Amino acid sequence: MAIENFKKGSIEMLTLLILQERDVHGYQLSQMIKERSGGLLTVQEGSLYPMLYRMVDCGYITGHDEIVETKFGRKRSRVMYHLEPAGLKRLIQLKREYDEVQ
Repeated sequence: MAIENFKKGSIEMLTLLILQERDVHGYQLSQMIKERSGGLLTVQEGSLYPMLYRMVDCGYITGHDEIVETKFGRKRSRVMYHLEPAGLKRLIQLKREYDEVQ
C-alpha cells in the first residue's frame, strides 16, 4: 500500500514538474514520465487520464483542445494540459513532503 501511494504521488509530482516546463498531451506525458524515471514508473492510460481529470477538477491543471494533422492528412483534436497557479502550489507541497521522507 505504501509503495502504491508513493508511486501515485511520484507520478503526480512528475506530471506537475513536466507541465511546469511546457504544455503536453497525455501520450507525451506518459512517455516523459517513463523516460525521466529511467523506466521505473510507467503510467497506463487507464490510470493516467483519471489522474489528469482529477487534477483538472482540483484546479491544478487545465486542458485545451488543439487540432493536429495526422500523417495521413486528417485532422484530429487532442487535449493539451497546462499548469495553473494552484498546480504550482501543489508541486511545492509535494516536493516538501518528498524532502521530509528522505
